[in-house]
Amino acid sequence: MKVGFIAAVSAIVTLSACGANHPPPAGDGNGTVIARPHDAGARPPGCGVKNDGATCDCIDVPIFAEPPNIYFVLDRSGSMLDDGKWDLVRSTVGRALRDLGPRASFGATVFPGFSGDSCGPSAEVMSVRPGDPASSTDGPTTAFLLKALDLAPKGNTPTAQALGEVLGRIRGLPGKTFVVLATDGGPNCGLAPTCELTQCIENIENAPGCPSEGPRNCCTRPGQCLDSAATLDATAALEAAGSPVFVVGIPGSAAFGSLLDQMATAGGTAQPGPPKYFRVDTAADLALLGTLRKVLAKIVATCTFSLNTAPSDPGLVNVYLDDVLEPKDPANGWTIDGSVVTLVGTACKSVLDGDVLGVRVIAGCPSVVR
Repeated sequence: MKVGFIAAVSAIVTLSACGANHPPPAGDGNGTVIARPHDAGARPPGCGVKNDGATCDCIDVPIFAEPPNIYFVLDRSGSMLDDGKWDLVRSTVGRALRDLGPRASFGATVFPGFSGDSCGPSAEVMSVRPGDPASSTDGPTTAFLLKALDLAPKGNTPTAQALGEVLGRIRGLPGKTFVVLATDGGPNCGLAPTCELTQCIENIENAPGCPSEGPRNCCTRPGQCLDSAATLDATAALEAAGSPVFVVGIPGSAAFGSLLDQMATAGGTAQPGPPKYFRVDTAADLALLGTLRKVLAKIVATCTFSLNTAPSDPGLVNVYLDDVLEPKDPANGWTIDGSVVTLVGTACKSVLDGDVLGVRVIAGCPSVVR
């Protein structure tokens, strides 16, 4: 992850009266992002009654950085049927779109696609489009992607070809684009007729009759070898074009961890590790969701929010993390200085770690202090 981008993400914030005169839902046509209400018509959390029983009206300050493009590249090879992994990926991606809402635009490709060839080209199932306004129901973008991903896994793992095709699909998109690759195996479908034991998929996976050590090499025909060089080249090409690649290893991919580490490095997103990629060891829902949240947090997270207008009374400001009140605290809460709200300590860490994806600044009621 390029630290410079994270540091450069400054929220573009618009004050909007609660329930009235909301700004339009998109840009102004000149590249300027206009904030959208968190939930049109809904009263912001914590508003209405003060400690003394009196009522107070609130102004919701929706916080949206200039939305990046988050482009999912999803492995739908036959092994994704095992343990319901494909259904889990599909539902987790849907939850991610709900969490981020209008703070990002989204697109998705699956590989292999629909040609019927197990090593055939990928297919873009959703072109990049804005995320939905926050709501209790799925908006059009989330609903469209969930329907598009209602597919049966099949085929092999032509990762290199898919990443190359994705580069053509996202080239020229406005804004910054990040690629999130989720795969449960090593890339194959290369043309190498044979390879060493360390590059032979059946040997690596300890397939029956194919020991990982000794003279027997089970790679005797094309498609059985790791397509390492082409995959690394395709990953590096995306990074060179300004689109870092986050690599998420779904259960089943651990045997190929060395290559996934190299891909994370080539994609410009290597973690301190090991591993350097984002590894999911079990198919548990929370494990995959937690991992994906950490990936997305590295794309959209920031702890400093610059408001367009400084609140008239800084003592009438509150901050909510995922709609849970975060008390004002200069050590482990938040501070305000003019028009700048800064999360500090544990509050900031919760955002940067991906444990919190929603931040709201609300003016009008007395600040709750720790």
